[in-house]
Amino acid sequence: MRVKKMVALVAVSLLPLVACTTAAEEESAVTEESSATVEEVEEDASVLFLSFTNDITEMAGQILEGMNREFASAGFAVDVQTAAPAGAEDNEGFDRLLENAITIEPDYLIVLPSSYDITENRLVQIEEAGIKTIVVNYFPGMLENEPLIDPLTWITVDERLMGEVGGEYMADQYCAAGKSPNVLPFYGPAASEISIQRMGGAIDKLNEGLAACGQEMVILEELFVDFNREKAFTSAENMATKYPKGELDLIIGANSNTALGAMEALIGQNRIDDVDILGMGGQLDEMAAICRGEIAAAGFRDSLRMGSTIAQTIMDTNDGLPVDKITLPPIPVVYDCESVFENLPDIFWEYEAFQRNISEEMYAQYAG
Repeated sequence: MRVKKMVALVAVSLLPLVACTTAAEEESAVTEESSATVEEVEEDASVLFLSFTNDITEMAGQILEGMNREFASAGFAVDVQTAAPAGAEDNEGFDRLLENAITIEPDYLIVLPSSYDITENRLVQIEEAGIKTIVVNYFPGMLENEPLIDPLTWITVDERLMGEVGGEYMADQYCAAGKSPNVLPFYGPAASEISIQRMGGAIDKLNEGLAACGQEMVILEELFVDFNREKAFTSAENMATKYPKGELDLIIGANSNTALGAMEALIGQNRIDDVDILGMGGQLDEMAAICRGEIAAAGFRDSLRMGSTIAQTIMDTNDGLPVDKITLPPIPVVYDCESVFENLPDIFWEYEAFQRNISEEMYAQYAG
């Protein structure tokens, strides 16, 4: 869709059902109205970005930041619209947004669902409408069945690998301590393939690593907290009471918010020093918590890089160039402040969600 209209190089607008704006979002370039100078340009493409959240501190917001920076750097004139439902568990809200996409008819739809299976039939309809689709968070190798869609590309991380790198790290720590840990897995939504993949990778690597050193893991029970920070807080608070000191060693959070909610509960219960937390993702305040030593480790996903790849894919497609069908960036494990600063893109170092959550001395040591 090439139309002449008044647009900024990267103009972002919000659609109905968008998540509430946070203070962290306000410091991002991903805002309701771009601050870029508006001029008359020929629009190269229209993009609709649908995600479970647009918060800059989380994955989707960082992807948007990387995408918009890449577009701006290339001087690519694009109209970007974004929308999100009430939360990761709001599958009906997400479905309504997908249905609206058919009416809006963007050139490109970027979709970050919390469950692929629940959204697949709607994505089939979107493809039939001739909308080029980029699927983020999933790729065929992590799906139980062959996908019914053939998107322009799949851009994600290997979610199982994200769990594996963290599980392997924690197994090494418990082996070094000669300890068999009692573990609580905190899953995301029950229908989330991402949650199942991540947790399966973490648990399998923990079992494998512990067995190699003569230790074993005991799963006390499994909890489903919908990737929700408040639900994770409440569940961790209850579990800290149910399992006193010496009976609980590790909480595994299937995403950053889950790990952060558990951390906050353990701090409140004065249990943060005797219960480890394994996170997954790379949210900014999760990275700060790893710097502080309150979250033990996390598999890190470079969402900024993923956003840059999305933008490049769209620009290459517009130019008639071939694009990779699947892109899987590497996933390092971060476990202390040095590894955080090595892997977190430096544009995020000064974001409030990161910088305000570590000490000035620590920031000066690693950022200076």
